[in-house]
Amino acid sequence: MDITAILVFFCLASAVITYSLGLCVFAKNPGSLLHRLFLLAMLAASWWAAGEFMIWQSAGYEAVRFWLKASAIWPLAIVLMAHFILAFTAHPLAKRHNLKYLLPLLYGPAVIVALTGIFTDLLYTVVPSAGGGFIYVPVTGSPAYLTESFLFVILIVFSLSICISAWLKQPPGRVRQQNFLLSIGTVIVIISGTISAFFLPLAGIHIPNTVFCGIVCFSIIIAYAIIRQGLFTLTPESAAANILRIMPDGLLIADRDGRIVTANASAEALFRRENSDLTGQPVESVLPRECTDAIQQAFRESGTFSDLEAILAVPGYRVVSIAGARITDPGGEPAGTVLIIHDITSRKKSERALRLAKDKVSLLSQLTRHDITNLVTALNGYILLLSEKITDPVPSKYIAASSEILEKIDQHLQFSREYEKIGQHEPVWQSLEETVVRAKADLPVSLAAFEISLPPIEIYADPLTVKVVYNLLENALRHGGPDLTRVRVTTVEGDGGELVILFEDNGTGIPADEKELIFTHGFGKNTGLGLTLSREILAVTDIRLIETGIPGKGARFEMHVPRQSWKRG
Repeated sequence: MDITAILVFFCLASAVITYSLGLCVFAKNPGSLLHRLFLLAMLAASWWAAGEFMIWQSAGYEAVRFWLKASAIWPLAIVLMAHFILAFTAHPLAKRHNLKYLLPLLYGPAVIVALTGIFTDLLYTVVPSAGGGFIYVPVTGSPAYLTESFLFVILIVFSLSICISAWLKQPPGRVRQQNFLLSIGTVIVIISGTISAFFLPLAGIHIPNTVFCGIVCFSIIIAYAIIRQGLFTLTPESAAANILRIMPDGLLIADRDGRIVTANASAEALFRRENSDLTGQPVESVLPRECTDAIQQAFRESGTFSDLEAILAVPGYRVVSIAGARITDPGGEPAGTVLIIHDITSRKKSERALRLAKDKVSLLSQLTRHDITNLVTALNGYILLLSEKITDPVPSKYIAASSEILEKIDQHLQFSREYEKIGQHEPVWQSLEETVVRAKADLPVSLAAFEISLPPIEIYADPLTVKVVYNLLENALRHGGPDLTRVRVTTVEGDGGELVILFEDNGTGIPADEKELIFTHGFGKNTGLGLTLSREILAVTDIRLIETGIPGKGARFEMHVPRQSWKRG
């Protein structure tokens, strides 16, 4: 088999391989500009290779000339590949707004060269072959051929420099390896093409174009990059578009006049409308008016918003949570808005069902407590009557014990009543000083001097936090002992920006082995319930309560408020 037959085989192989590879890549993501560019480049290369193959299969002058003209679109294969490289490397020229420069600078000359090759013989001409038949040769002395050669040399060098630069700038990893393989494949195509375009014609050698050997090698390298390096699986150009297209939340992009520019598939499903039906419509046509008013207000105040709930006017019950941001142009002027719409219908239904179940349980608990309280009150009355009638010490002892048991039952009922309230209401920002003052005012008696030295601070906590403060102050008075003379409330900043609220007294303190037991349900000198409830109430917003006092010198309770749960007033 001679060299001509081998090169003709590579023409046919190149036509088949590039066609197949282009379709394979395009099928991975038909909506991606990058994949479409690669497909077009491969189709142009396939047509070029098929034309070259037919030239060398034709014997007559007219047949060779016909296929020479038919394959004259080869400049488009080069510029499409250059455009693909620009898009793959995220070059600024590949951005949509620069298309007005790319068309005349890149595609304009290629179209002119292609038309020149189709309608004139200024670039290539058909001549008789020394071995019989006809071949085509470049018109090396033609100004058109010299201009075409100069333009494409510049384009090839520019594309290769972009490709190699992107490879060198990438950090080690898969993307760098992809750029490296693309650079190697491009170099091989350029070298093989240069041989046929310049060196062989100067030597008077006329054989099938060797560029198709390079294109076959390029295709093999690209196939390897797809299989082993994830090329075209997720690329810099296609990542954002893919995410927006397949994201489960609805996406609306509106212009500065509030008219929808585009919507993704999830938005179409939410609003029960096609993208073509949504495009051009005002946002008010798909969202409630009060919702769009709130959105405009948020944009005027901060430019962004989140967690705005709305009920959609669509068949069925649909509740969504909306987040959005204002889009600006390169000059910083408002250009539009983007809205992300999350369907929370299932969550709201679950919350409603949970709330109903909680209300039922709460009602049952209230009725049960009420009935038990009535029974305890009646039983306590009978025990009181018995205690007045019976003077024998032994029965009196049993009656007293029964009375204590009833008192504990009542305390447990009170605990369940208070515990049920925890978490019923959303946490709120509340002034620390006002909370302490309110709690202090509710104390039945003040046996010590209170020192309240608090800066203007607000804490984010359950509304029942005032009961926690009351409990800490009341415990100090109740268990501080006869030497208690001072109760002090102050704050310090702890590690990591947390706020530590200190409740200190100079009473008897708490024994070391009881510092954690006092927070246990049922432990304590009184009911053992207050501190247990206090921890539960504070835990709603991740506030910790610990005791660090020195036994014999006083108790010291510390409320550790996380950085996100306090602010200066």
